[in-house]
Amino acid sequence: MVSLVLSEANSRYGLFTQAIVPAPAVTPLPRALLLFAHPDDETIALGARLSNFTDAHIVHVTDGAPRNEEDRRHHGFATLADYRKARAFELCTALAAAGLSSVSRECLRVPDQEASQHLALLTRTIARIIRQQQPEVIFTHPYEGGHPDHDSCAFAVRHALDLLPSHSVPLVIEAAFYHLGPRGREAGIFLPPSTRPVPSVELRLSPEEHRRKRELLARFRSQRETLAGFPLDFERFRIAPEYDFLNPPHTPPVLYDQYAWGMTSPEFSRLACEAEVVLNHVPAECR
Repeated sequence: MVSLVLSEANSRYGLFTQAIVPAPAVTPLPRALLLFAHPDDETIALGARLSNFTDAHIVHVTDGAPRNEEDRRHHGFATLADYRKARAFELCTALAAAGLSSVSRECLRVPDQEASQHLALLTRTIARIIRQQQPEVIFTHPYEGGHPDHDSCAFAVRHALDLLPSHSVPLVIEAAFYHLGPRGREAGIFLPPSTRPVPSVELRLSPEEHRRKRELLARFRSQRETLAGFPLDFERFRIAPEYDFLNPPHTPPVLYDQYAWGMTSPEFSRLACEAEVVLNHVPAECR
């Protein structure tokens, strides 16, 4: 039994290291599903090595355009439809620049900031996509209270795995995004897991990788202010830890408690509880 556990752990770590190699990859990568909340998240996460994923399937959960229209007005677009189209166009140009013009991809078309309103449906949709695509690894967001759509992706991916046969469960790899730290918003680093430590790496970018990622991020012209807050010296990845989605990822407030993004950490926990009941993961009486 011990040797079997060690063998499984070595296999998982092997997939982890194979999936995050520098570009251009000299050996085939594991079959990958890139599942992120917004157009540009894939480049924040993987920009230095994004060109490796020509055979991946990319899923964006939201359209990147909040219906409250604050972002649309802030970025100077006349209508919400114009802003939505601009975000889709920026994604197309970034993927083309990375050599991924023909990559398999889809958008679930959830309005930005509203993924947490659909956790059970999102979970089942992602489980269907995993069954169709049969990835060996999934790249996605950590559960850190940075953005409610990020947390929704973490929830849905984790619970989608419970809907799959045990022999076909892919490895979940998280990329570093942002959360609230002692000095405010911290980007590009992970919130330490509340459970036992998990394998993680920091990959320092070469000057060429730095240039490549900077040029891809520049394609997202409407997001220039937000993207300026992410470091370009490294990319960090880890194997996803276990999460308790019925409680905030750290002592509140979390970052999105401070913004008018239509969600708070107590409300997210309540919605996660309702979704887990629907998905039959916990008794009806949520704590």
